[in-house]
Amino acid sequence: MTADLTVVSRGASVDSTARSILEAVLLETGRPLLVPSASAQVAAAFDRIAIAWKPTPQAARAVALALPFLARAKEIVVMTVEEEEGRRDCADRLVQNLAWHGFTAAAERLTPGPRGAAETLLAAARAKAGLLVLGGYGHGRLREWVFGGFTQRVLADSPLPVLIAH
Repeated sequence: MTADLTVVSRGASVDSTARSILEAVLLETGRPLLVPSASAQVAAAFDRIAIAWKPTPQAARAVALALPFLARAKEIVVMTVEEEEGRRDCADRLVQNLAWHGFTAAAERLTPGPRGAAETLLAAARAKAGLLVLGGYGHGRLREWVFGGFTQRVLADSPLPVLIAH
């Protein structure tokens, strides 16, 4: 693929064809995908960016591919949902890595609320940012289809625009 970025609308929530197109572009192009929210303007300035961070190859790839957006941001926050013990410093390591690139970022650790990790992170990102950067399908499409997952939730109806990479 020769495009640096693909912008794809999510379509209606009941449109399985639109979801299949989103998934195919995400998984098969090797390029990041920008998915506007239903209420967002594509031309909106992404001066506040949230990074949904988990130490996975997909998340690392998403951050690397988002560097042109991060370079223009006035504020960057690295958000992690503490689902496991022993991962407290992973957000700090990403903040340090971003500093090596000349970016100022802050880490924010979130505790999952009653509606789950995905809803907790999406609500926090919406309150602080105009763009969410994340890695997609870290667990595989079949597992997410059967058990649900963050990527499925974001592709279905994120409250803010998303830059996602696999």
